Formats: sequence, C-alpha cells, structure tokens
Amino acid sequence: MAREKHQDGWVALAGRKTKKWVGHWHPLKDGKRTHGQVTLGLKAKMTKWQAEDALREHIAKKTQQQLRCPEGEPTLQQFWERAYLPSRTWGPAMKGAVTTVITRHLLPQFGAAKLTDLDKLAMQRHLNVLAESYSQSVVQKVLRQLRAMLEEAVEQDLVTKNPARRLKMPPTRKPCGRFLLLEERDRILAQVDFRDKLIIRMFCNMGFRPGELFALRWNDIEPYRVRIDESATQYGMMEPKTRGSNGYIPLPPNIAADLETWRGMQNETSPTAFVFPAATGQAIALHNYQRDVIVPAAIRAGIMAKPDKNRAKGESKRDKETAVNFQAFRRTYCTWMSRTGATVKDVQGAMRHASPDQTLKVYMREIPDGVRNAVEALERLYDGNRGLSADAPRRVQ
Repeated sequence: MAREKHQDGWVALAGRKTKKWVGHWHPLKDGKRTHGQVTLGLKAKMTKWQAEDALREHIAKKTQQQLRCPEGEPTLQQFWERAYLPSRTWGPAMKGAVTTVITRHLLPQFGAAKLTDLDKLAMQRHLNVLAESYSQSVVQKVLRQLRAMLEEAVEQDLVTKNPARRLKMPPTRKPCGRFLLLEERDRILAQVDFRDKLIIRMFCNMGFRPGELFALRWNDIEPYRVRIDESATQYGMMEPKTRGSNGYIPLPPNIAADLETWRGMQNETSPTAFVFPAATGQAIALHNYQRDVIVPAAIRAGIMAKPDKNRAKGESKRDKETAVNFQAFRRTYCTWMSRTGATVKDVQGAMRHASPDQTLKVYMREIPDGVRNAVEALERLYDGNRGLSADAPRRVQ
C-alpha cells in the first residue's frame, strides 16, 4: 500500500549562523497525521539531495517500509529517486558523481516520461547530442546508468523489456591531453610562494593525485618515501582511488629537504597533522586550490588565457586544450618520466595504474624516441640531398 500524502517528507534549512538540513514528514499515529522532524546534517557538509536521501532512509527505518515507486506507472525520475538510487551501494564520491551526471544530462530530458513510454530512438538521439559537447566519461555514465536503471525496472516488472539495452555509445570529442613543457612548469613556479612551489613540484615530480597530496600527514613522510593511505574528498577523508593506489612512492632528496624546511615553518607538526593544512587546520579543498592558486598562477605566467567576459551562457570559462589543472600536472609527471628512459612498466608502477594501457592512452603525451629519431633522420636525408632540387621550381604545363 502506498504511503499517505507527505510521507516521503521534505527538507529545509534551519539555523541562523550555522545552516543545517532538517527533514520533515507526516507519520501516522493511531490513524492520525502527525509531524515528524529530524536533523540530517550541516549544509556545509551535505548537499540537498544527500539530505533528501538521508530523510528517505530515516522514514523507511521508522515505518519499516521499503523505498519504492508509487503504484501505477512511475516516471523515470520517480524510479530514479525512490527505487534505483536508494538501492545502490556506491560510496559517497561515486554516488555524488553519478547523481550529478544523471540529474544534469538525463532527467531534464526524460525524467517526466513514464518508464513504459521511453523510446529507444529518442534516447539514442539524446546520447548523440551529448557526445557532441561532453567527454566520453560523461556520456558513458549516462548510458551505463540508463541501461542499469531500466534493467532494474524489468526485474521489478515495471516494464517488459529494456529499451536501452541495444543503445550504442556514440563517438565523443577528443579527450584533453594537456601537459606542461619544462619551461611552462618553471614559469608557473615563478608565480607562487614557497608552499605552493613545493605543492606543485610534488604534483609534477611525484605524480600525486590531488586528494592524496592534500591528505598527507606528517607521519606519512618517511626517509626516502611517502606513504599513501588516505584521500581528501568533499565528503571527508576516504580510501585512495583504487586498491593499487595504496602504498608508497619515492621521495626525491630535494623535495625531502624542502619538506623539512616547510615543517619548521608550521605551528602544528604533530604526527597526525596535515602537511598542507587549510586555514581551518583541515585538508585543503581541491576545487578551491585549483581555482585560487593554480589557475591564477597559470594566467600570470602567460600560459592560460583569462576567461572571456563576453562568452555565451553555458560556455566553459577555459579552453581545455590550454587549461592547467591537476590532471595536467599528472600528465606532466608521466610524460617527462617517460623521457628519462623509464619503460612503460616503470611509468605504470609510478602512476599506480592497474594496466599500462591507461598509462599510454591517457597520460603519456610525449613523442617516443624511436619516432623522433626517425623524423630527424629523414630531415638529415633531405638536407643531404638539397642539390637535387637546387634549381628553382618550374611551372607544370
């Protein structure tokens, strides 16, 4: 039996100085509607959709009911919110990433459609349109989750077959391969202070992912190596990206010396204190650092253009081909490590990738020595035979 009106509840902000999400709902008691209220969390640490999820879970526990779609023919949005999303076992980061993609790129187009009315051709056309503007990763997430949602709808006997099962992944725009030339790296370093010089060098010289670097504590710094066992995210401290990411990476002597200098400049150097704390003493927020430090430094260095103030609404602030960000630093590390004579297997191990394919296809952007040598040899061959074409070119009759 479906629950009574407003038993799904709603969330609202409360508090003057410190904003928090408060959930409201109307539980039934002795056949009468009453008012229930629960504090769900701080606005600074929880988005509205996370608060709504927490409220639905709270109501389900209180009423001992399964979260399910309303009786009848649910829409895609109702199925996503009430049945599919609450049943996933994703971690916070995965849940946030998928939810953002689905709510931006799928529900506005098909959210109001009944599951039984979803049309394969319309969904394929939508994927094709997305592929013209968005990356392979975004389009793949939309396609995978659409297939999985409708497969779950088939399991629940809400539709007879999955219309997304035979959808095709369209070709997407070329992924960005931006990495820094050595002189570009030096120009950025010249624009920042000691702390940020050290951070950027650790990105480019050691291959850190941003969450790993900003999660470093002083007890992770050991002689000749650094331990990776945490990652800073918007959801708090979590395990590193993959199981293979857990472990140690070499610590270059020059960076080790500068870390000791940096430690001497800090007030808090207890073993569990962050190496690079924010003003609050907590881990630095990744997005804030990229926005407030990296991008302005790259613009001052002349290797990134300022955002166009006259750009059309919805256009990106930055040209992805010239953008300097955390991914560009990691590609820089991988690319220039390959120029030292390291094998692909060596670079894969340093990057902590599961396979060499990812290292080659995504991160290694430098021209291989063999290709470079062959092109230079061809140029020398041409140079040695200039006499064959010394005469001025003649008009072809």
